[in-house]
Amino acid sequence: MSKKENAFYYSFTSPSVPTSSSSSSRPSAPPENMDSAPPPYDEAVIPSSAAAEPSPPPNRPSYDGYVLDSSSPPFNPGLPSQNSTGDYGPYIDNPADGQANAPLLGDIQSRSEEYEEFAGRPAPPNYSLYRAKYKTVKDGVISRDKHINNDPEALVQFLYQHNTRPRMTIHFYGYHEETEYNTISTRNSDGELVQERQPTTRRIDDFNFDFKVDDEVSTTCQGIYITPDKNTGENKTLRDLCNDYIREKNILKELKLTKEINWDFSGLTRALTTAIRNSGFYENIEISFQMENHEIIVKTDHDISRWIDNKYIRFFFFITFLWVITWPIIWFYRKRFGHKTLKSSWNMTISERDWYAMHIQEVVNSCKGTNVFFRSNNPRSPNVRFNGLFR
Repeated sequence: MSKKENAFYYSFTSPSVPTSSSSSSRPSAPPENMDSAPPPYDEAVIPSSAAAEPSPPPNRPSYDGYVLDSSSPPFNPGLPSQNSTGDYGPYIDNPADGQANAPLLGDIQSRSEEYEEFAGRPAPPNYSLYRAKYKTVKDGVISRDKHINNDPEALVQFLYQHNTRPRMTIHFYGYHEETEYNTISTRNSDGELVQERQPTTRRIDDFNFDFKVDDEVSTTCQGIYITPDKNTGENKTLRDLCNDYIREKNILKELKLTKEINWDFSGLTRALTTAIRNSGFYENIEISFQMENHEIIVKTDHDISRWIDNKYIRFFFFITFLWVITWPIIWFYRKRFGHKTLKSSWNMTISERDWYAMHIQEVVNSCKGTNVFFRSNNPRSPNVRFNGLFR
């Protein structure tokens, strides 16, 4: 019911930096070296003006305190392998050492007749994956399917099926502020006409665009991570967490799996900021990493749970101030599973240094818009999407 906790996966705003001239005489043209190549990554990460420039925040918390769930498949759960026997582990057809890898099959030589008879046949027809109903939203998928709220095996499979790679976009936003003074005439207590100058400050957008990096996110999940139980210290598996969710009778219970990307966001943000500064832009720079398809949420099908998420009911409670009473009650009553204890790990297929080397010129060119001190005639990259500023 509350405002979304994190509007961005990772965000940093670099305020305007002072130049050699006073703020009242900002350069009306870029410096002479504006067309020079951006600095290499190692130099941009540690700029010469590091003492004056604020540092980006540290990277998002890693997996400290989390334990890898060894029972989860070591491959991308969104792409089930045909050589997997599910609960029985991976099965190797005709292995070199003569030993079947699935425990229930035993040794091939002692059961050669059975092996020859059944080898290559499909799985029994009475076992199939349940396809739960769900809704796709920007952040991922949300399901209120009744079956996965009662069957832990179906719930586990639902999480595996939708644990596909997240999407990520880098948002670049540059702006400066201008102050205008308006003269207002008023009369004082003596009836005399007095003129006052009142300042009005407004924000001017200099550049505003997104750079898609979806293709650089690996298609293979690196594993499921879960924090130990805070009461018992027990290391739980994904199946254990799903069992706990199913047993819980709370009608407002929720289960969430969050996908996290492993990248040096802090170092890359600093390098990008330095490169844009070196191109001649000294105003405010905001660089944000926005995520999509990074959550899998399961909720109950109870009417009250649906009403709470209905935007019209929420608006009614807001304008009538009933939220003052209901919001705290809902917050304390709602039972959350996995919100801060369950995540899947994803890598990038390219390092920060290599990505910077490949795309920094495109980024700098895209920053050269209509309101900045310079303009670019370079062709625009298909990875760049402008947000209404440039036409």
